[in-house]
Amino acid sequence: MATVLGALDVGTQTTRLAVGEYVKDELRILACTTTPTSGMKKGIIRNLDDVVKGIKTVLREMSKAHHIDISEVMVNFSSAGVKAVSRRGRLSLMQGHVITEEDIRDAEENAIADEAPDAAEVVLQRLRQRYEVNGQPVTNPLGMTGTELVAKVLEVSAPRSEVESLHTAVRMAELRTEDVIFSGFASAESVLDNKARDDGTLVIDVGAGTVSYMAVCNGIVAAVGTIGIGGHNLTNDLALAFQISQEQAEAMKLARGAAIIQPDLASNRYQLRTPFSTSERSVSVHAIQTVTTERMDETFRLIRDQLSANDLLSYLRGSVILTGGSAALPDIAKCASERLGLPCTLGTPLVSLPKPAIMQEEPFCYATVLGLLKWRIRYNRQSSTRASYWSRVWNFLKG
Repeated sequence: MATVLGALDVGTQTTRLAVGEYVKDELRILACTTTPTSGMKKGIIRNLDDVVKGIKTVLREMSKAHHIDISEVMVNFSSAGVKAVSRRGRLSLMQGHVITEEDIRDAEENAIADEAPDAAEVVLQRLRQRYEVNGQPVTNPLGMTGTELVAKVLEVSAPRSEVESLHTAVRMAELRTEDVIFSGFASAESVLDNKARDDGTLVIDVGAGTVSYMAVCNGIVAAVGTIGIGGHNLTNDLALAFQISQEQAEAMKLARGAAIIQPDLASNRYQLRTPFSTSERSVSVHAIQTVTTERMDETFRLIRDQLSANDLLSYLRGSVILTGGSAALPDIAKCASERLGLPCTLGTPLVSLPKPAIMQEEPFCYATVLGLLKWRIRYNRQSSTRASYWSRVWNFLKG
């Protein structure tokens, strides 16, 4: 019997609802609806009623156009307040003891700090990183012997007030939240295959309000982060640089913006009409692209510096994969490749064909919402065997 699953991606600029059908270990995307988002800034809800209205719009369109009604959804979360902290858990063992799965779980549980109900931060995900047996790093300690086992866990958290506002918006739209997943994790779930996990890959989700990233090296989540910069910053920069409205700046960005100055277009001019004059004026494409390239250069340099500070860039032997709506900016893959020193591509979600027509032109825009569906399938697949939370995360790392 098929299981119908829903995923909700409430972004700063766009709200997306995807519904998939899980049957015989295969995910088939049934439909996806989208609407512009209002009431969000940099991934944070600023006007609850506007956000609820957007969620209700995609629900109504899903019912009207595709005759699909759902009551539960996986939801993504991303804001500049997302933090990642590494924690270590130790477990003492008897001499000659052979390490079991239970020992590994106990060590991991020892790495988890108690979370108070009124704590300012709420944990979104806890991710296995690596282990040590008697002080020696190992990939998998199962079956080894030693007197001390250390588990290192990466804990991803976010401001409780921001996450609770998202829960409230979903509830006010008459839906139930199954789980809230960090958007960088969802995007990685969508586009990474086994080879990419082993080679060392950096997935960067470039949204309108934030840029989230996750680095996976040798099957281990090595780094997670969010930067409070996104596609809206390019629009704001253009509006300030040329003294035009946000609407004009957005149109300018979509028409002539780029992540690298394009020599063949640099001498062209972009025509615009200002609200202060009835006559038209023009702006050189070179000037427009100078503004947008500076911002994208800053974005990828910030990510590079954060990874370099933890000595992680040298372990990324694979590539960079870009997802998110703002990844549609021309030459963004080339810019990322030059700043990060790795080959870069736009991500294509690894889901069974056919995908709805809406997803086929720019599939990288739908990586987050499809990653939410894939994560939920992993949960459903393993719940029958009563797999622990750690087992689901471990299987994500294994592919």
